[in-house]
Amino acid sequence: MYTETEGPEGAVDLVLLHGGIGAGRYHWSKLLPALSTRYRVHLPDLPGHGRTPLPPDGRYDRALHVEAVEELLDRLAPPVHVAGFSMGGHASMALAAKRPEAFASLTLIGVSYRDHPGLRSWRDKFDPDRLAEAYPLWVRALSRLHAPLGGPDAWREVCRRDAGGLEIEVDPEDLGALDCPVLLMRGDRDEAVDPAQHADLRAIWGQADECVVPAGGHEVQLTRRVVVEPVLLDFLSRAGADPTRAHPPPSAAGTD
Repeated sequence: MYTETEGPEGAVDLVLLHGGIGAGRYHWSKLLPALSTRYRVHLPDLPGHGRTPLPPDGRYDRALHVEAVEELLDRLAPPVHVAGFSMGGHASMALAAKRPEAFASLTLIGVSYRDHPGLRSWRDKFDPDRLAEAYPLWVRALSRLHAPLGGPDAWREVCRRDAGGLEIEVDPEDLGALDCPVLLMRGDRDEAVDPAQHADLRAIWGQADECVVPAGGHEVQLTRRVVVEPVLLDFLSRAGADPTRAHPPPSAAGTD
């Protein structure tokens, strides 16, 4: 899985997972300057996005994303601090149900744990013909973003796949073993999140914080940075991701 890395070598690792039709830094660009001065930030392109192709058999499902994220966390030496937006959050939550010990903290932005009409309505907006007609400038950016997958029109297939919707359902009982700090974040106007599901998750995770971003839609980390950035930095600090306690780079470990 192609992954960009920014931030001081030896700093605390932080993995940021993008949402549907995005890639790497695409959904985190507004927060990256502040985060990368404090943390060693890893920005993977999930399979089928950006510079990470699908496997040879063309398989595309949530399990593929979960496996890719799990491999990345294992390379970084768990437990690792992870923040996932939308699709990336669904993958990280599914992994948390399977391997809770892999997480030092988990931030979920715009995430539900079961399907609902608002989420389906949001995915309908990914239709490539609809996007091309209504948002030509956005389409140009998507074309450049996903061109490594097969040229300037590769974005269309990315959008079709993500519009189809990946499985998001997680058994709440499987989430109970996750005991690391958790931050749940959503915009107060985000149709892709059912507020009642956040209440369910807070009942499962007694340690969870919740932030409802005022005047916020789905992509609050982009559109409401002024609110999201200080909340996320405060949470990470309280979750033990203290930049002043960074580890030495591997080359320096064990030296006098």
